[in-house]
Amino acid sequence: MTAFVIPNGIQVTTRQNKYTFASFLSRDTTFDVIHNIWKLERPDDASISSGGRGSFDAPSMNATLADQEVTGSVRKATTCVCGKEGKHLVETALDAVVPGTPEKIYGLIFASGFMKDFMSVNQKLMDIQISDWTPTAPNSNLLVRNMSYIKPLNGSLGPKQTKCEIRDEMVYCDFDDHVILLTTTRTPEVPSGGVFAVKTRTCIMWASTVSTRIVVTTEVEWTGRSFIKGIIERSAIDGQKVYHGELEKAMRAYIKEHQTEFVPEGVDLATLSQAAAAAAAKAAETAADATEGASKELTEEEERKQREKERNQRGLQWAWDTFDGAYQVACRSTRTAIELVQDAWEQSTSTAILYFVIVLLVFSNIYTLMRSGGRDEAVVRKTLRKEVEREKLVQGVVSALWDELGVAKSGSPSPPPPGMPPVAATAREEVAQLLKALDTAEERLWTLKSQLTSMQELEKLD
Repeated sequence: MTAFVIPNGIQVTTRQNKYTFASFLSRDTTFDVIHNIWKLERPDDASISSGGRGSFDAPSMNATLADQEVTGSVRKATTCVCGKEGKHLVETALDAVVPGTPEKIYGLIFASGFMKDFMSVNQKLMDIQISDWTPTAPNSNLLVRNMSYIKPLNGSLGPKQTKCEIRDEMVYCDFDDHVILLTTTRTPEVPSGGVFAVKTRTCIMWASTVSTRIVVTTEVEWTGRSFIKGIIERSAIDGQKVYHGELEKAMRAYIKEHQTEFVPEGVDLATLSQAAAAAAAKAAETAADATEGASKELTEEEERKQREKERNQRGLQWAWDTFDGAYQVACRSTRTAIELVQDAWEQSTSTAILYFVIVLLVFSNIYTLMRSGGRDEAVVRKTLRKEVEREKLVQGVVSALWDELGVAKSGSPSPPPPGMPPVAATAREEVAQLLKALDTAEERLWTLKSQLTSMQELEKLD
């Protein structure tokens, strides 16, 4: 399928069959070698052949140029749909004119070994994984592919490397007009990596008969909140500009080394280079004018404040990411536990469920006994203490009553209480002693009454 869109296939036709070969890194160079060998082996057939360097997908560039020279027609520059409708992204990462047709430049950037060498050698990317191009829909010439690699980071803070996940999607493809590709880059391992993606739109269009204009625009798309939004956007846009600037230099060097693949014979490469340099200078002048106001140097105090602000923003983002990560882990763990219980419940028999309920009840009773054991022991100790005090009180009351009862039965006067004086001889002294004895008896009655009242209160409390 890709052979009809990407120039990486060769078809050899004989009198009996057709043979198709695909996945060539340099299709045209391979064709030249095969064609030269064929001419050496079959000079007679080569002499009557139409000759020249052909293409199985379209007429040769030399033939096209010859037709243009005869008719006097020149291919006009084209403009992408994004430029016509103003749908370019916010920031411009690259605007350059390079030798070659849009088909050649598209194949160089998205369907050649040059790009993988550029990523591994120039950009020092590691563990590069690139999938095949597949149609976005059946019978469609629009393709899509996925890519991933590990990119080193040079920041003083944060991780030293991160994994990048890229998706290249062809939005429009017409090599006679223009080609548009949309690249989405995600870095899930960096701070706030799950809430933003870098969108890059690459537009390839005709600049002249033998040159192509490349316009790359980019922006950061957000799907969530971040405290370091400004830092991420500035770093992402600057990274895109640096990357595409280095890509342009590498592309020009490669085209210069392989002129026959991109520039047809008879075309002055110097003229193309001058035109490309003029276009690049114009684009650079436009970019310089746009960023003139932002290029002023910051004072030392302003730089210090900016660094402090960025540090505070990183701290807030770290706290938010930590909280959000813990919350997500808790949610996932809870859902997993519930799912496990549901699966076990659905797959268990009635006997197993009954055993499970019995074990759960046993553990519940053990837990209840352990919790209530301490409280019951304290209640028992308090009750025993009250019983002992009540028994002592009852014993004292009973002893006093038995003493009074014994004195009443014997009819003899009880011995004087301790501390009372002996019986007086005269009537006056006897009266005084009787009064004192009555006071002592009254005190004992009050004491007995208070003891009986305390005993009744204890019984009410029980």
